[in-house]
Amino acid sequence: MENNTNNNKGIRKGAWTKEEDLLLRDCIRKYGEGKWHLVPLRAGLNRCRKSCRLRWLNYLRPDLNRGFFTNDEVDLIVRLHKLWSLIAGRLPGRTANDVKNFWNSHISKRPPPPPKEKAITESNIVRPRARTFSNSHPPAWSTKLIASEKIPTNNDPTRPSSSAQQDDLDECMRWWGDLLEMSENGEKNPFMFSDNDVVRLPEPGSAI
Repeated sequence: MENNTNNNKGIRKGAWTKEEDLLLRDCIRKYGEGKWHLVPLRAGLNRCRKSCRLRWLNYLRPDLNRGFFTNDEVDLIVRLHKLWSLIAGRLPGRTANDVKNFWNSHISKRPPPPPKEKAITESNIVRPRARTFSNSHPPAWSTKLIASEKIPTNNDPTRPSSSAQQDDLDECMRWWGDLLEMSENGEKNPFMFSDNDVVRLPEPGSAI
């Protein structure tokens, strides 16, 4: 730890100068990329190997693309954001540092898009279902409710049970609901007389 600390004391940090960039370019051109631990010594730079590598990859590499990001590049960044190295590998001339900086300075500050309204299509329309209604006589519960005017006592064996009464009440409510729905839809009610069905009686004093 003490040796590493002593070795790092004389290493230059901060912004790179034009002379340092020129020395690094000449070194890479002569020896090629790689073996970054030897680059500071070969180039005569008082920089660490990490600083030399990042300076070359992010700023001095000749195939870097410094232009504006295209719509296709922006779309890829949005879909794969935070995977900077993966995005840079799919965008020739772009570095992971460029992609990350573009995201932080441009895309992340955009307001979120408004939620998309769900389009009304034939498949998601909820259509009302036709309710079947019998044209026969009213159900049997109609006669049960008026079978007797006498209220049965608790000891009356002929009194229907509470569950049977509830079933009759539910059936009654469904029947009246069907009648109301038919009336609202303009359908003919089979249990109501029309003007044509009524037999008109002759007025008093008129000839029959």
